[in-house]
Amino acid sequence: MNKQLLSTAGLLLAIILFVSFNIVINGNFKSARVDLTEDNLYTLSKGSLNILESIEEPITLRFYYSDQVAQALPSLKSYAQRVQELLQEYQRASNGMIRLFVMSPEPFSDNEQRANQYGLQSVPIEGEPDPMYFGLVGTNLLDGVETIPFFQPEKEDTLEYDLTKLIYKLSNSDRKAVAILSALELDGEQYDPLKGEVASPDGVKPWAMMSELRQMFDVAMLPTDIRRIPSSIDVLVVVHPKEFTESTLYAIDQFVLNGGKLVTFVDPYAEVDIPEKDPDNPMSAMLASRSSNMDQLFNAWGIQRGSADVVADRKTATKVDFGAKTDYQPIDYVLWQGLDEANFNKDQRITSALRKINVATPGRFELLDGRTTEVTPLFSSSNEAMLVDKRVVQFRNDPVALLTKYQAGTLTYPMAVRVQGEVKTAFPDGAKTKSGEVKKLPGHLEQAKQAIDVIAIADVDMLDDRFWVQTQDFYGQQLTFNTSNNIDFLINSVEDMTGSEGLISVRSRAGFSKPFHHVIALQRDAEKRFRTKERELQKKLKETQQRIARMQVQRSGSGEQILTPEQQKEIAQFRLTANKTEQQLRQVQANLRKDIDKLDTQLKFFNIGLVPILVALLAIFTGWMRIRKRNKGRSQQ
Repeated sequence: MNKQLLSTAGLLLAIILFVSFNIVINGNFKSARVDLTEDNLYTLSKGSLNILESIEEPITLRFYYSDQVAQALPSLKSYAQRVQELLQEYQRASNGMIRLFVMSPEPFSDNEQRANQYGLQSVPIEGEPDPMYFGLVGTNLLDGVETIPFFQPEKEDTLEYDLTKLIYKLSNSDRKAVAILSALELDGEQYDPLKGEVASPDGVKPWAMMSELRQMFDVAMLPTDIRRIPSSIDVLVVVHPKEFTESTLYAIDQFVLNGGKLVTFVDPYAEVDIPEKDPDNPMSAMLASRSSNMDQLFNAWGIQRGSADVVADRKTATKVDFGAKTDYQPIDYVLWQGLDEANFNKDQRITSALRKINVATPGRFELLDGRTTEVTPLFSSSNEAMLVDKRVVQFRNDPVALLTKYQAGTLTYPMAVRVQGEVKTAFPDGAKTKSGEVKKLPGHLEQAKQAIDVIAIADVDMLDDRFWVQTQDFYGQQLTFNTSNNIDFLINSVEDMTGSEGLISVRSRAGFSKPFHHVIALQRDAEKRFRTKERELQKKLKETQQRIARMQVQRSGSGEQILTPEQQKEIAQFRLTANKTEQQLRQVQANLRKDIDKLDTQLKFFNIGLVPILVALLAIFTGWMRIRKRNKGRSQQ
């Protein structure tokens, strides 16, 4: 009886301890988890923690979430829990500087009214009478307000960056001044800065980069004929300085010598610079220049943008469908490249965490002998790149021919460089005015007051929307999704040059697709062979057709005979050649599929089958060892 009583008491005590343990764990370690992702995407980064530690004034976060409505959407409910847990981590890491409130915007309630006043997005859910709210409002003591109208599950990989950016904007009142100087209409036509949109529906819309820059900095547009850059500007961004006057270049020269920071985008062939067509002269658009340079300034700084060539790179080529030109199939377009981590300078803070940058018909920089500056490449081509005359693109852009004739090189070409050091002015006598007179500005500098800091990029197209952002309509609102780190590179450059920690370490954590490099290599090799065979076949077809045409003209007879015996023999031989070539093409594709299937089988075995097999073998071995030990013990008895 005593043993039974003790057993019962022990069981009850175990149950009480188990329940108590779960209550304590649930109350104190609710959001605790082990982050096993490669990039620790579910753990606050060091950059986020640094920003939280630098908060000087309290920040209030209000998380508006319609929990009842979300019951019908399990995936959205799971994501909402992830958002709320991450917000709680921000609150805990802020040392009491962040206050978090979870609001339930019930229909016709004060919370719903406030959510609408803050501009949060209400989304109708099919089968539910009430709309869904799933957004965040942040406020500070200075009446600053920042919002995330709706948490898109598709943007989960940028969740930490979006939250940290919101907190950073509320805690950082010292916004840097950025001025933009460009021959392109980056800010759109008839742009209304108060509304943040174009006044005319027929006008050119602002580039997406302008919206991103305005979120982080005070941005001003400067006229291209400016004669002096205001000293209040922290960073000057020059985009496509096409046909800039000498006085404008002189103003840039003096700004840099005076300690101003410069980021400039030049291009041997800017695809985004589309010239206007002249009905009276159709060739004028094709002959119009699309290049931009600052050669006089670059030479003074110890670099030059490489001549008239563009960089082609098969190793980083982007697949593009050119319609009929490529038989409506995507092929490697060697002039459009998706640069990855192997192309970035990992020792530079600007590029150390970047994952992907898209460039189009980019140029390159060369270092000049006798320079007084230190030139550091930021991102470059692969060591298999080759140079292509830009006239090939300008007058006869044949993507298939570029791919077929591609010959891998052995050099790496810098596409973006950082120039630092002591320099002299590129305009010792001043610059020409409109009247033709050469004059110096008041306070003219012959040499830099301090080491200059210039970042030069040999590609303008990387800022164009189509190479880094996708836009999606979401119940009347335009949501943007970054497809590469193009804009991150620009913002990182501005923050680093101004000495701001900013969001550099957080911004680039957003994940993009990670390709299977072995599979891609197989595909490229097979496609190269496929395209070469295809070109040979097309060449044979064209030559045969020309020979048939000549034979048709030279044929004898009354004209009743459509094909001569020679023509029939020629066609029969061509058909035989064509059939053999098609068989070879099919064999190349079959071998490609076979190699990929083999690789897929191996990956599935290692990822799915190997671990259970090892566990089973370990269990069998463990069981065998126990049986052996038990039998050994019995034999000793």
